[in-house]
Formats: sequence, C-alpha cells, structure tokens
Amino acid sequence: MKLFKSIMTLATAALFAACQTDIDTPQIGNSADFVAPVLGACGDVIVNADNADSENVIFSWTAADFGLPVQVLYQIYLVRGDVEALAGATNSTSIAIPKGDLNGVVINGLGVSANETVEVTAYVSATVANSTKYEAIKSEQSAPFSVSTYAAPLKWLYLVGEFNNWKETTAPIFWETAAGTNIYECMVDFTPTNESPTKAGHSFFKIIPEQSWASSYGKNELSAGWAVEENNDGNLSLPLADGVINQISVNLAAMSISKKTVGNKLGLMGSFNNWAADVPFTYDALTSTWKTEPVNLPANAEIKLRIDGTWEGTLNWGDAGKASTAVAGGMELAEGGGNIVVAEGGTYVVVLHANRTPYVLELQKQ
Repeated sequence: MKLFKSIMTLATAALFAACQTDIDTPQIGNSADFVAPVLGACGDVIVNADNADSENVIFSWTAADFGLPVQVLYQIYLVRGDVEALAGATNSTSIAIPKGDLNGVVINGLGVSANETVEVTAYVSATVANSTKYEAIKSEQSAPFSVSTYAAPLKWLYLVGEFNNWKETTAPIFWETAAGTNIYECMVDFTPTNESPTKAGHSFFKIIPEQSWASSYGKNELSAGWAVEENNDGNLSLPLADGVINQISVNLAAMSISKKTVGNKLGLMGSFNNWAADVPFTYDALTSTWKTEPVNLPANAEIKLRIDGTWEGTLNWGDAGKASTAVAGGMELAEGGGNIVVAEGGTYVVVLHANRTPYVLELQKQ
C-alpha cells in the first residue's frame, strides 16, 4: 500500500508539473508576423464656424493582427512634412473626429495658420492595449488630402469633486491652453470639503463637459498618468501627501489626464511687506479663481506669487510683460517671471486666474 501511495504521489506531482507547463500564459509570436492596419482613403476637409462642432471627419482602417485576440489601441496621426500630431485614439477600427478638433490638431500640432489650406497625410498606429512590451505597428501613410482651417474660439471643461462637494451646477470652469488644442489646464486646491471626504489622504473628482451629470470623464474614460485609487464610481483621485495644490492637464485627443503636484500654500509677497511673510491666497471653486484678503499695495510696489513660502525648489510666478486679452485689466503671468509693478497705490484683492493659459493676475481695487 505504501508503495502504491508513493507512486500515486509522484504521478500526481508530475501531472501537476505538466499542467503548470501546459497552461503558461500565451505569448505573442514574432513581431515580424504582425499585420499592420490599412487606412482607408481620406477626403478633403473644410472647417468653418458652422460645421466645427456639428460635423465629424471619419477615419477607418482594417484591424491590426498581433497573432492573438488582444485588445488593440489605435492612434491616428496627421503628418505635414516632418511634423506629425496625434488626432485621436480608440479601441475600434474607426474614429469620428469633430472638425473643430481636427482644425486644432492642424493649427497647433502641425503649425498651420488659421484660414489656410494645406495638404496633409494620415497614418494609424496600433499597439497592444495596456502593454509596453511590444512596439507599435503602423499603417502606410495615406495619400495627401487638404484641410482648410479657421480661427476657432477657446473651448472649456469643468472640474467637480470632493473639493467642491460634488456641486456640478457650480463646478469651476477651465479653458483650453490655446484654441483647438483640445488640451485643458488649471491649478486647483483639491482639499476635500468636510461634507464629503471618501478616504483620508485622497481627493476624488471627475471632469464634466458641462455643469451637469449628462456626461462625465473619470478613470474609465481618461488614461491617468498616475496610480488612481480604486473606487466604485469610476472617479479619478489624487493622493494629497505631496501637496493639495495640483496642476491638471486633460488631453481629449489622447483621452488622457496628467497632474503636477505643486504644494500646499499659494502666497503673495513683495516690497509692500519687505519680501517677508506671504499673504495667503484661498482657492474659490465658485469663481474658479484664487484670492487674497484685501491688502494695501503702495504705488510702484513690486509683487510676486510663490508656493509654500519659499523660492527653493517650488514654483513662482511673475510678470510676463503682456496685458491679458482674456481678463479685463489683468496681466499675463509666467513661471519665474519678473516682479510685477503696481501702478497705482490702494487696497486690493489680488486675484489669480489659474484656469487658463497663461495664468492671469488681476488687481481688484477696493
């Protein structure tokens, strides 16, 4: 009996070892055997104010083949000369790109002027989704087709989350970096309100295209450039250990979002207080601005903005040497810019518009 049991034990072990070998994770074959997508013909495109938001340009292609049934990420690029720009991304074999978005890619990505007609080509890149192991395979470039551009207005998105108690009807607005880029940036204090903290050390939020829940972008729609805390509602989240103030950048062409943690406090300082203790700014989600309490600024006083009360290793903003065309009476700011000179003395609420590019400083006289 003992001998029989020993034989059975050895047989079972051998069978288990064989099973382990047999069910190893399948590997994709030789990259030389991959089949690239084939892009269909592209027609000429005319963009204007009447069709920019109401009409799409549709690109279609055959499916790529990596030798196994894997999910594929396709990215469509436009090319002019030696410059190329991403126009969109999808897991499908076609994509409908609004003409206004395509207009922005041609102007901002390919360096074409507004109200100009140029010839471009296109190609599709295919990669195994959620994997960096395999290089992309690309279609041949299309035949040239023309795109007629136009001068587009800025578009905007809204931010909603625990920092404003999920109040979508008063969600703060933030703007495109430039007309047609489809990239939207802002700087926000993401400290959760006391009414709705979900998990200590994190702040949950979403992007919405209008101040309603008709549609939204969360972690299932936007590929995040950082590890997002798991949750049941598909929300994005930020770890706050490194700082509650974050710069957010949303790229709707790539359907991605990235962050830059800035710090914990934004302050104003200058010659009015001998460049000593910072006057704090408070983030106002209702107006999508940062504001100080009233502060007395003498004529010809010089001021700057900085993070966490130090010049070392943190961001600061100063004069970019240009008046703002977006905010009446405002001045454009630049990271590391020069001192801002206050022309007329008085008591001011200093307002930072960090929901547009470039940031704008406004002195609201009291």
